[in-house]
Amino acid sequence: MSDVNNQERIVNTLEALFAAVTLSTKHLSAYVNQTLATIPVAGIASDKQRESSLRKSLYPSIEKILLESQFCSGAGFASHLATENLAQPYWFLEWWFKNPKSNQQSCLDLDQATQQRLDFSTFEWFKNTPDAEDVCLHGPYVDYVCTSAYTITAASPVVIDGNMVGVAAVDILVSRIEEALLPIVKQSSSKVVMTNSENRVIFSSHLHYRTGSLLNIDAPYQITQNGFCKIYFL
Repeated sequence: MSDVNNQERIVNTLEALFAAVTLSTKHLSAYVNQTLATIPVAGIASDKQRESSLRKSLYPSIEKILLESQFCSGAGFASHLATENLAQPYWFLEWWFKNPKSNQQSCLDLDQATQQRLDFSTFEWFKNTPDAEDVCLHGPYVDYVCTSAYTITAASPVVIDGNMVGVAAVDILVSRIEEALLPIVKQSSSKVVMTNSENRVIFSSHLHYRTGSLLNIDAPYQITQNGFCKIYFL
């Protein structure tokens, strides 16, 4: 098979992968929106029973995403409530991830004090998600909270009555992207490097470029790009 065909396969594989993750994130955002229509997140800070009910109501939709998507490694809903009625901001995070050791879903169980120290409202996938019905991709970054592995997060705002109340998010491990690409890359004579829009390396078959590093190339190599990533054929 020619290099041109291999390059097309690489591009098509990535487009299909990110399209699937984006669709899963949109579905999760819609599920969360429906749940919050009956159990508003605004009142949970002062009502532990209500918070427990919200978590139980959110879990089936999160589980559905994890079971149905072959690419998603984690999924959940995050909310950061800062209102005049609260003495301090209230963090709400319902997050489940696939446990590679047991091949089952595990819950990220953090108490309020831990969540405040963690302060996920400063995370890129939370603070940079726009107030629009869209999905934003963020990463790669090392997820020190769940997997200690390079991760990309797809995030979508959850909007109730015109107000953003939180973020629905789905994780994909960079290793999962590598698994999808390696069989094709091995058939290509070109070295393949994929970066995000800021030239941070996501995947590389070139020994000089590693995941997480910044790619600095002056030569006019062939590049294919979309809104999130760029693919270099060296």
